[in-house]
Amino acid sequence: MSFMRMQRFVSPRLIAPLLVLIAAIAGSCTEISTNPSIVTALEFDSLPYPAVVTGDSLRDSLGNAAPLRAIAFNSAGNVITNPAFTYLALDSGITIGPGGFVTAQSRNGIVRIIASAPSGLQSSPESLVVARRPDSLVATSALIDTVLYVLPDVPTTNVSPSLSLRVATFDTTGGILGTQGWLVSYQLFFHGKAVPVTDTTVVALWNAASLPSLVDTTASDGTVSPRLRVWPAGLPTTAESVTVVANVRYRGAPVRGSPLTYLIQIRPH
Repeated sequence: MSFMRMQRFVSPRLIAPLLVLIAAIAGSCTEISTNPSIVTALEFDSLPYPAVVTGDSLRDSLGNAAPLRAIAFNSAGNVITNPAFTYLALDSGITIGPGGFVTAQSRNGIVRIIASAPSGLQSSPESLVVARRPDSLVATSALIDTVLYVLPDVPTTNVSPSLSLRVATFDTTGGILGTQGWLVSYQLFFHGKAVPVTDTTVVALWNAASLPSLVDTTASDGTVSPRLRVWPAGLPTTAESVTVVANVRYRGAPVRGSPLTYLIQIRPH
């Protein structure tokens, strides 16, 4: 209903106060939406590391204690410096101290965390695994294997068997032999040179989703099982080999058994 039509139903004595009220509401909305310090959007879509060890602090891939980090934006899309965030755990198992530093208690499982702004705006939850201490890296498949490729290229055929391994723990409270949510980083070497993840002309390491990746995350039993994908048309000779090196670190140092090296021979079928 337009304001002119409203005049037919509202007493003239009420029009002036109504105008004041409308102006006040409009002014209030304008102030909130244009104030550069008001949080209108949150970005909290990553954690320093996917897991934290029971009794330890949340650390980054280098082993340094690392805080939670959310980013706040105002209505202009600009980042707000030093917003007064609050981080909240929706499940038991961790404490979040000043500055967003996380410490895990004696519990294993997944804890959901959200970031909350003073305006009441909250992020979607991020999941953090409270894990057992990673003590060693163990191969659960052959360290020497073969890809027998065919031409023309067949994606489902020209892949290696799974290069399976387990990040194991001696902290077996609860009967679990494996560290969930732990990162395993890889290096590929072909003709003695490292193969970057962006180079898929000859070989690449495939994750469970059949996508090139040089980092994988352990499952609930502490295992990962990537595969080597081969593009035979790019091979310099018919018979080649690739070295795959797996690394696992805790608090910045390699765990026992790391690095783990696979030798994959490549031959025509």
